[in-house]
Amino acid sequence: MIRLAGGLLVIGAASLFGFRAADTLEEEYRQMQDIRRIVYMLQGEIRYARSFLSEAFLAIAANQEEPYRSWLLSMQEKMDLREEGSLPCIWEETARKHLARLALKEGEKRRLYALGRYLGTADVKMQISHLQMYAEHLETRMEEMQQTMQTQKKLYRVLGMSGGILLAILLI
Repeated sequence: MIRLAGGLLVIGAASLFGFRAADTLEEEYRQMQDIRRIVYMLQGEIRYARSFLSEAFLAIAANQEEPYRSWLLSMQEKMDLREEGSLPCIWEETARKHLARLALKEGEKRRLYALGRYLGTADVKMQISHLQMYAEHLETRMEEMQQTMQTQKKLYRVLGMSGGILLAILLI
């Protein structure tokens, strides 16, 4: 009886592991959507409102959830203080601090951190161009994820359950 209960616990734990891996894929996709929305809002603030970047960060932060709100507010505050260095340094530092726990893969995080290099140092057209290129990259990446996400989610769930069953059989 104890072996059966232990086997069921092993199967349940492995299944939960598979479901958690599938949920991580969905979370990464949702976070990419959030960042894309922020990039589009920043692009609009620069292009149409002709806002300074610190004002744009403040305006965008009002509509965001955590951790994006604290990231944008931190950038706005550091830019207004003008004690922390250039915008690329502020962007990367605050992004690493506030967005480190995102479910994004390391390559995507590096691209996000690098985006700040192109803001604040070029003219408006160049800033918009770099934001547009980054948004297009996100769109492409999201389309790729969308095509494979359902298959990968099913695979993670099935592997979790079947791995748990196999391990339970081996242990019993």
